[in-house]
Amino acid sequence: MKRNHHQFLLVLVALIIASLACRALAGTEPAPTTEPQQPVLQEPAPTEVPPQPEVEPAIIESKGAGILCVGGTTGLSCLNENGWQIYTDENSDLPNPYLYAGAVCPDGQFAIAHINGVVLFDGATFRQIPETNAYTSPEGIACDSNGGIWVAHFQGVSRYADGQWTTYGSDQLANGESANELVYDVAVAPDGKVWVVTSRSVAMFENETWTVYQEGQGFNGSRFFNALAVDANGRPWAAHGSGVDVFENSAWRLIEKSDYNSPQSLGVDAKGGVWFGTITSGVYQFDGTAWVHHDRASERLLSDYVTSIAGDSGGRVWLGTSYGLTMFDGVNWQTLLMSNSGLGDNDVNFVLVSNDGPVLPALEEKAKGSLIGKLEKADGTPLVDATVEICVETLASTFSGDTPCSDQPFFLTAKTGADGTFLIENVPAGYYVIVAETGDGSWAQLTDEFGISSERTLIEAGEQVDIGTLTLEE
Repeated sequence: MKRNHHQFLLVLVALIIASLACRALAGTEPAPTTEPQQPVLQEPAPTEVPPQPEVEPAIIESKGAGILCVGGTTGLSCLNENGWQIYTDENSDLPNPYLYAGAVCPDGQFAIAHINGVVLFDGATFRQIPETNAYTSPEGIACDSNGGIWVAHFQGVSRYADGQWTTYGSDQLANGESANELVYDVAVAPDGKVWVVTSRSVAMFENETWTVYQEGQGFNGSRFFNALAVDANGRPWAAHGSGVDVFENSAWRLIEKSDYNSPQSLGVDAKGGVWFGTITSGVYQFDGTAWVHHDRASERLLSDYVTSIAGDSGGRVWLGTSYGLTMFDGVNWQTLLMSNSGLGDNDVNFVLVSNDGPVLPALEEKAKGSLIGKLEKADGTPLVDATVEICVETLASTFSGDTPCSDQPFFLTAKTGADGTFLIENVPAGYYVIVAETGDGSWAQLTDEFGISSERTLIEAGEQVDIGTLTLEE
């Protein structure tokens, strides 16, 4: 296994690969860690909150069988009547495996924003849309009924129609004191109106004209928006740190929610319920009157970071998280992982589902894998009795638990032996972040080739991965 890494300082030092020798290494047994459990199947209890203004739900009728696709930074995982299929740039015409956003188009195709552009997927084949240099950093994507594609991105929103791209700068989406360059999402309503949310405004495009709603123009106070969705009745919902605003009868209506923060994603289910995903607090469900909260503590989610939400016309809700894809059918909760399904990556960027979605196959019980390696100091001497951890979510330069991985949904740990070697066994299939003690009370992590983000090491079912020798350098 050949691996080349640049280094990133987590606390004081960094981990680098010094030797790639693949050989049997002795080590101590990893400390026992509870395997991730499926959320308990139970009826949620409404959270006690002050009465909210009633909003009439927008109900969707069943449309028959469809497909499910899940995107991340390693490709696309799709489920249909034939089972799971994983698409990458190596086994398909997918141009790039780094996928950031997706949308279901009116004709049933999926529009997917990748690092270099946009591709359309009909469930069998990919069709690349001509690239443009007009934008970078795609944040959201949507399709209109005329075949046009809209991409929200830093400094504006771009539309592909009639074979060419047109970009509308962020100065057309907000102005004055609300002006900003952070454009987070785009959605198209059934009536053809295009809605875009920035950090300080919501803008609507109709008849080649933009209408801007911001503080003093549609909103009484300041808003810091994060997510956008349009329901079946064409009403846009814009989430922010103080609740959500919904546009109906030509006016914005504030529904306050003071005890949730960091809204990250927004989706609508077949009964018209609106779901709000957060970065640290799981997901909140609003049925037009009452709120219900679901998170790790309630044992309904494995991760509190909800990146994407999709509702199918059969009544199920799909929650993409940083650790698994969770499905709720109105009664039961089920989380799909690489270790129990054909999912290609536990870290989900977006979820797409057409019609009623597919029938879920029974969960699998895949063989566990293991990780071996060696830690040494900069002078080549082994690092003895040092703790090594692997966990499932990427790490920043700081952590809040007792150790870098201890507050994560799942982690395993081991100690190095007298020769610096370690062995971590009983590892469920998945991608893992590796961190280790440095010997002076600090920790370091293995980073990607740019030295910025956590390097994720793939451990497949039943596989033993030799990470090689990791050398600590000051």
